[in-house]
Amino acid sequence: MDDLIEEQIRYYRQRAAEYDATTRPEDDPFAAISAEARDALRRLAPVEHAIELGAGTGAFTAVVAEIARRVTCVDAAPEMLELNRAKVPAADVERVVADVFVWRPTAPAALVVFTFLLSHVPAERFVAFWDGVRTMLAPRGRVFLMDETRHGLWREERAPESGSETAYRQLADGRRFRIVKVLWDPDELSERLAQLGWEARLVRRDPFFWGTARPTSRRPPRRARRGATIASRRNAAPACRDAGMR
Repeated sequence: MDDLIEEQIRYYRQRAAEYDATTRPEDDPFAAISAEARDALRRLAPVEHAIELGAGTGAFTAVVAEIARRVTCVDAAPEMLELNRAKVPAADVERVVADVFVWRPTAPAALVVFTFLLSHVPAERFVAFWDGVRTMLAPRGRVFLMDETRHGLWREERAPESGSETAYRQLADGRRFRIVKVLWDPDELSERLAQLGWEARLVRRDPFFWGTARPTSRRPPRRARRGATIASRRNAAPACRDAGMR
């Protein structure tokens, strides 16, 4: 799995220059849905400190910077963060090149944001990922997330030798990479998160979903957390396209 994650990082480093053109084309049929999600994020204002994981080129960073006095953007691809800096040149936005699976902040935040990141988290790291996010949150803090759901509107090529979680992605120059792509139904995700001690409120607008999650007062027993890991492996499903591919 480590090799697959490293290949995924290489892919996004190489894709940085073409990322915006492929995810947000001028004729984007889902622009209105994305705008609805951004409005939902704006309604979480005001925030003292926000962390954005997998910040990428800054599709949501500008909104996070609107609602937070201080923002920490984390991404494993420095090329993505350079484009992010050019797009959102705010002085109160700090950018950190780091692996979101292992990075931890020096101080917790009231809000942790990640968009189109959860689907790139392997099932075997799902529990550890949410445990890490929990440590990033201040008391009464919350998460805002957005991602692609299982919708059937398009499909992408899978890598069967690596399991159903793995998909092929191709750059404009023809180079191919493997990435993790695990698509969640928001109702099922809410159930899994409840098993891990989170309360999620998610909205579905195909092909996306978004919403918030808060830790509950106590973490569940280890057996429940282990069961959630096993269940999450069932949620890998084929989907994506060239324009809008995250």
